[in-house]
Amino acid sequence: MIKERISILMRQYFSLKDIKSIFYLIRPFILKQWKAYIILLVLLALDIYLTIAFASFYGRITDSAMHGGVKEILSLLHYGVALLFISIVSNFSYIYFDTIAINAVKVDLKNHLLHHILRIPADEASNLRTGELMSHFSNDIHGIDSMIGSSLISLIRLPIIYIVVFIYLANINLTLCLVSLIIAPIAGLSGILFGLLLRKNGREIHHLVGNIQNHLNESFQGINVIRSFTLEKMFYQKYKNKNQELFQLELENSKLRGWYYSGGQIISSMTFLVSLSVGALYVSKSVLSVGALFTFLNLVNHLVYPLTGLASQWAGFQRSVAAIERVMKVLNKQADVMELPSFLPGRAVEKYIKFEDLSFSYSENKNVFEHFNIEIPAGKVTAIVGPSGAGKSTLFHLLQGFYKPQAGEILLDGEPLDTFDTSTLRSSIAHVPQETFLFAGSVKDNLTIARPDITDKEMILAAQTAQLHEFIRSLPDGYETEIGERGIKLSGGQKQRLAIARAILKNAPILLLDEATSALDTETEHLVKEALDKLMKGRTTIIIAHRLSTIQSADQILVLDEGKIVQKGTHNELINSIGLYRNLYESSYKENKKQELSMAVSTH
Repeated sequence: MIKERISILMRQYFSLKDIKSIFYLIRPFILKQWKAYIILLVLLALDIYLTIAFASFYGRITDSAMHGGVKEILSLLHYGVALLFISIVSNFSYIYFDTIAINAVKVDLKNHLLHHILRIPADEASNLRTGELMSHFSNDIHGIDSMIGSSLISLIRLPIIYIVVFIYLANINLTLCLVSLIIAPIAGLSGILFGLLLRKNGREIHHLVGNIQNHLNESFQGINVIRSFTLEKMFYQKYKNKNQELFQLELENSKLRGWYYSGGQIISSMTFLVSLSVGALYVSKSVLSVGALFTFLNLVNHLVYPLTGLASQWAGFQRSVAAIERVMKVLNKQADVMELPSFLPGRAVEKYIKFEDLSFSYSENKNVFEHFNIEIPAGKVTAIVGPSGAGKSTLFHLLQGFYKPQAGEILLDGEPLDTFDTSTLRSSIAHVPQETFLFAGSVKDNLTIARPDITDKEMILAAQTAQLHEFIRSLPDGYETEIGERGIKLSGGQKQRLAIARAILKNAPILLLDEATSALDTETEHLVKEALDKLMKGRTTIIIAHRLSTIQSADQILVLDEGKIVQKGTHNELINSIGLYRNLYESSYKENKKQELSMAVSTH
């Protein structure tokens, strides 16, 4: 049973392929810090010299004391002080450069991870959980210490120090040296086994930490929903249970490490006692001097601890592997672009935007579009209407290159969309989404991200156009006022107007409005609509709207239902025809009347 379990662990966690892929990942980051690693190697050689030198010093000064050599003792003291000074400088330098070697690699790996996540296609990115991603940065990458820096150098240091000490001790007394080696290999074998168990446990710990962070993230993001549905106790209990599970795993981890280190200490003590007993016998027979035995006893542990140290490194390495495996799952996802997109001058559409024989699905079960064809004329306003789930917002995602169609193509003036540089394409589009996302920071921060080098004058003009300037002026710090995480301090209408102002500032030739005025009251909507009408002049504009009263002046209206265009025309043409548009308009008209009546009642 035990043999079978060990065999399973070996197959699961002792894969050279895994180790090679992990080192292939971190190798560029290690090589980038080659100077720090070269210095650590030099300090490694110095450390080996100091180990032998100190042991030799203890033996020589003991023999001098035994034979009453005062002058020799005094000269050896100078040598000892010099060794001590060198040791202090060496230890300080080792800690300093080890910190550089470890933390610089972590910083570079974090940068690389974020750089990669920002380039992952939207369909892949949508499957990544925020809490898991946060755990990669805050927990997993910090768990790779055992495969970089001094831990990596130890893979070289420990075998070398073992060989050097063995040769040195064999010169003192070969028989005593061989006797001391009898117990040592047990340490190496136990280290391999405990290392495998620690990796298995470490993998479970890292996975659970990711789940806990994800749970916390959802709890904080959805705090209002939790309160509304009185879910506080349930969420607290779920968090408490996960924490208890983590505690049990950490306890199991500590038991494994405790057994391993206790075993290593027993082996070291047994080796010391055997060496002391046999060595004392040799001293009594004048085979060894007291000083030689003292030197031997100071160094004998270096025949054990390189083996236990390598085993310990192996155990630590396994914990680090469990951490880096989770990061590699993200890094192994194919990136959508080579370089991070950045703002460039937008490219105007001179003729048309065309969706040609396009087929697209989010999953294999059902197509959102199948052999879909539409043409949107340049410089005109095109409205897209239809029931929920018809595919309206999906068109916006496809046009911005967030998703790629399975068949067909999107053409801008006859050129396929995938031939455009991502930066150029997205810089050419200003999008006002249905659900406005604002960043933590000030009002100004959220406006000036629209494009580089926005002046205060341009910012204020855009805010005035979006009917937002007077509200901003009423805030305690004006445009510098902090709006909280996701703009929590603003109302839905204020957020939407800020998003419109941001789109105005981007000044892109293509404008996408997804229910851009849905959170505004009737009076503000009328004022903002005037601003949007000015903004839309000369731009290729596509509007998604449920409130059909807002799109009556559109140059063309496309009625979308279940991924197909079922009607097309102007408002007057469609309202006078029997079909889905007239039904939607009548429903929208009744809904607007209800809202107006409700507002009238609330004001009295």
